[in-house]
Amino acid sequence: MKPSNEQMEAALAEAERLREADADPRGVAHMLLYLARRNAALERVCEVAERYVKFGLDENEHRQLLKALEAARETEDDIDLGLGSSS
Repeated sequence: MKPSNEQMEAALAEAERLREADADPRGVAHMLLYLARRNAALERVCEVAERYVKFGLDENEHRQLLKALEAARETEDDIDLGLGSSS
């Protein structure tokens, strides 16, 4: 079941608190923050893709879709989970 906006805000605030307090030894808070940010970027891709398809594959909508996809890719690259992975 999808959490309410209030539940999501509370969970993200707690995750941020744990991260700032360095009280997240298994990285669960880091992962929640990462997935929330990633989800927001992918939601944007879905919104733009729906408009692109709905309005006849407009050139402007295509450009916005490409930008949203790039932003989603950058979100993935920009987030440092601090889990000590060496990739």
